[in-house]
Amino acid sequence: MRAHHHLAALGLGVLLAACGGKNENPPPTSPPPATTAPAEPATKPSEMETGVAPAEADATAEATAPAEADAGATAAPPAAGEPVEVVLWHSYRAGELDAFNQVVDNYNKSQNEVHIRSQAIPYDPFVDKITITVPRGQGPDLFIFAHNMIGNWVEKGVLEPISGKVEGDYLKQFLPDSVKALVYRKNLYGLPIAFKSLVMFYNKDLLPEAPATMEELVPKVKALQTDDRSGIVYQAGGLYFHAMWIYAFGGQIFNDEHKPAFATPEQVQAVEYVRGLHFDQGVVPGGITGSNVTSLFNQGNAVVVFNGPWFRPEIQGVNYGVATIPTVDGKTPKPMLGIEAVFVTKTSEKKEAALKAAMYLAGAESAKVRMEVGKQPVCQQETLEAGAKADPVMNVFMEQAKNAVLMDSTPEMQVLWTPADIAIAAGIFVKDRDPKAELDKAQAKMEADIGKLGQ
Repeated sequence: MRAHHHLAALGLGVLLAACGGKNENPPPTSPPPATTAPAEPATKPSEMETGVAPAEADATAEATAPAEADAGATAAPPAAGEPVEVVLWHSYRAGELDAFNQVVDNYNKSQNEVHIRSQAIPYDPFVDKITITVPRGQGPDLFIFAHNMIGNWVEKGVLEPISGKVEGDYLKQFLPDSVKALVYRKNLYGLPIAFKSLVMFYNKDLLPEAPATMEELVPKVKALQTDDRSGIVYQAGGLYFHAMWIYAFGGQIFNDEHKPAFATPEQVQAVEYVRGLHFDQGVVPGGITGSNVTSLFNQGNAVVVFNGPWFRPEIQGVNYGVATIPTVDGKTPKPMLGIEAVFVTKTSEKKEAALKAAMYLAGAESAKVRMEVGKQPVCQQETLEAGAKADPVMNVFMEQAKNAVLMDSTPEMQVLWTPADIAIAAGIFVKDRDPKAELDKAQAKMEADIGKLGQ
C-alpha cells in the first residue's frame, strides 16, 4: 500500500510528549521559498501504512553542492590516507547558513575520514537542479531539503534508500514522527534535521501583545498602518502560506481518496477570507516576496508577518515577539509542516562516506549548533527539549506544531503547487476574478496533470 503521506497531523503528539507537551494528535515544514520546501497537508499514516518501524529506518546525508559541475558525485577517488570528500548541497541563508557552516567546519576538523564540501544553492532552482543533475551522476553526494519531494525523487531515481543501514538506537534520538515522515513505500530515505511551519512574528514596539484571534488582530494592525507600513505581510498568494486558512475553514488539499480537493466550498471560503483582508480591510498587501517580508519587517514597515523559523535569524534591530497563528471565526488555522532532512543521492559513488556525514549532520552535536546559532527547531529530541526550556520562541514552534499538517510527499502533490498558486493569487488579488472559477480551473488542471503521471 502506498504510504498516505497526506497526513492530517504529524504525530507531533508523540514528538511533543517527549518534550513535555501533551499528546494531542497534531501535526508537523516546513518552510517555503526561504530555506526549505513548501509543505503539504496529510492524513497521518500509521506504522502499518508506512510499513517501517522506527528501529528499521535508516539515515541519509545533508548536501551542499560544488560550484563546478565536475565536483559532484563522480569526483575522482582520494589518494591513500586522504579523507573522502563528499559534496553537499543546501539552500540555507543568514543565521541558518552561519550555523551550518560551523557544523561542517567542526565535522571536518574532528576527523580525517570524511570531509564535507558544501555549497549553498538558491532555493528557487534547487528542486530542478537536484532532479536534473542527480540521475545523470552530476549532482551532489548528499543534500538537505524538506521531505515533501521524497515520492517524486524516489520515482525519478534521485534518492538512495537507507533502511537497514542505520542502527535503531541511532534513530531513537529523533522525534518519532520526523523519522516516519521520511518513509516512502516502506523504505526510509533521509535523516531528520528540523521541523518547520509558519507562526506569527509581530513588532512589539507597534503591537505589544499578540491578539489570539484575527477578529482582534485586524482592526489593531489596520490602525497602525501608514503609507509605508502594512498590517499583515506574508506571501498570501502561494499555497504553502495559504494552506493554514484552507484547514481553518475545513478544507483539504487531497480528499480521502487522495484526489485534489480544490473545487470545494471550503476552499472558496478560504480564498474569499484573505481576499477580504486585501480589498475590504486593506491589511494584506500583494506583490510580496520572501525578501520583501524581511526588509519590510526590519524597517518597521510590517506590523505582523506570517513566516517560518528560517525568518528568525534574518530579523535585525526589531523588538519582536512570536505567537501561534490567531484563530479565525473560532476556527484554528493549521499551517503546513515540513520535516527538513538530509538525503543521500542514488548516483553517488561515495554512499558510505555520505551516510557517515549525514549521521553527523542530523545528530546531537550538530543539532546543538543549528538550534543555538541558526535557531532551528531541531528533530533531535534531547537537544530540542533543552532548547525549549531556555528559549520561549522554540516553545511557540512546538505549540504551533500541534496545529499543523504534515506535507504530502507523494508525486501527485508536486503537480498541485503551480495551478494552486495561480488560482489562489488570482482569487485573492485580482478584483475581476471569481475565486470559485479560479479554483475550479485549478482543479481541472490538477486532475489532468495527475492523469499524465507515469506516462
